[in-house]
Amino acid sequence: MFLLVSLLGGCAQPPRPQAQACLPVGVALPTEVEPRDLRDLPQNLTALLPLASLDQPLISPEAQAVFLARFRAAHFGPWGQANATYSRAAALWGLDKLGNGRHFGENLRPLGTGFRAEMEAQAQAAAYPSLARPAIATANTSLRVLPTSRPGFLKPTRPGEGFPFDYWQNSGVWAGTPLIVTHLSADRAWALVETRFAGGWVRVADLAYVDEAFLARWTSLPLLAVTREHTPVTALSDGQEAFLFFGRIGTVLPLLAEDEAGYTALAPARGAGGLAESVVVRIAKADAVPMPLAATPRNLARLADQMLGQPYGWGGYLDNRDCSALMLDLFAPLGIFLPRNSSQQARAGEFLSLKGLTGSEKEALVLSRGVPLLTLLSKPGHIMLYLGQATVEGRGRALMLHAIWGLKTLDESKAEGRVVLGRTVVTTLEPGRELPDVARAGTLLETMSGLTLLAPGGWPPATTDRTR
Repeated sequence: MFLLVSLLGGCAQPPRPQAQACLPVGVALPTEVEPRDLRDLPQNLTALLPLASLDQPLISPEAQAVFLARFRAAHFGPWGQANATYSRAAALWGLDKLGNGRHFGENLRPLGTGFRAEMEAQAQAAAYPSLARPAIATANTSLRVLPTSRPGFLKPTRPGEGFPFDYWQNSGVWAGTPLIVTHLSADRAWALVETRFAGGWVRVADLAYVDEAFLARWTSLPLLAVTREHTPVTALSDGQEAFLFFGRIGTVLPLLAEDEAGYTALAPARGAGGLAESVVVRIAKADAVPMPLAATPRNLARLADQMLGQPYGWGGYLDNRDCSALMLDLFAPLGIFLPRNSSQQARAGEFLSLKGLTGSEKEALVLSRGVPLLTLLSKPGHIMLYLGQATVEGRGRALMLHAIWGLKTLDESKAEGRVVLGRTVVTTLEPGRELPDVARAGTLLETMSGLTLLAPGGWPPATTDRTR
């Protein structure tokens, strides 16, 4: 067990001129109150982790090879599918949600029956599935619940709803991700796809169809993982550098060659007729690594430190990460496959239920059974990575890495609110417990329900399915 470094302990608006700009009703600015955790805990994993163990392997190379084989199988899995694996109800579940009339658009007005009729016509549900064609993402894009870029917010006046919780946003998808197209919208502008971790509607302009030669070449090569956020991936065209996309932590590309200066890899581009072309790109040594990246605390910390402080992004909204996307991308360079959402990730290893335990009993179990950097902690709708134990205010506390929107609050009248954090942070299991309104609503520790060991006994769990 690691011993981390010891540590010290709708907005009402006044009258205004008619022309003065203001926030729409129900859209609140983040509170200026910061939980003590964010003031006292270094928001830097490299500074938190014990120096002596930074380069000690968390799992053996042999075990990592097994993880990587599973990752490859899942990553390229869509290209081996003969049919859609989602049922009609699972693939088009967003259409059912339109019937309740509860969603609001970008102007915070109800979407209305016209929007519902448009989506039903575009989705052509009766014809699903109509395709089974392998493809690839050629841009960093989004999996949408409906074939539209328009948002669907729930009750913008309610804390924890409205922006950024666009319920038509399912997940982000990085360029280079293998897909299978199972259906098209009526206007042919959107494709319903499946990836290794989730499914949804993607702009047709952000993908390209792969042929057998493309598929065979890409699946035969070793993999290269981008390890620096926002790495420009460019190709030479007529002696000029042509920008393709930004590589993100979690981006995976086929590796052609390695030399002292860097790596030669393949990247996808959308060619004539919507067919995929392989483009040769160069990526510097400091920006990527052949998979798998050695599973050491130092390597995980280098990845996580780049994501700390980044804005929270529900479902990958605006190319940002939510709690489960953070875990998905953090472990990808190590060759560890995780599904997309928090409830599925909680089943991605050996699961221990924490239900029925007191807060102190839960934390004691985490400290005794949790493996730092290889243990996920979950509650309904949220997942976190256990970092290890630290001395906080004179006692041992478990520290977490997680992407979080906010902490629920209840004031003395029981009115609900949020202390908005809105980013990736390091906290204890009780961030904000010193704030009366947070304590009244209950801390993360009180609602935490499970502990998941990603590598029980140092090896992958017996089964890792692509859970739908």
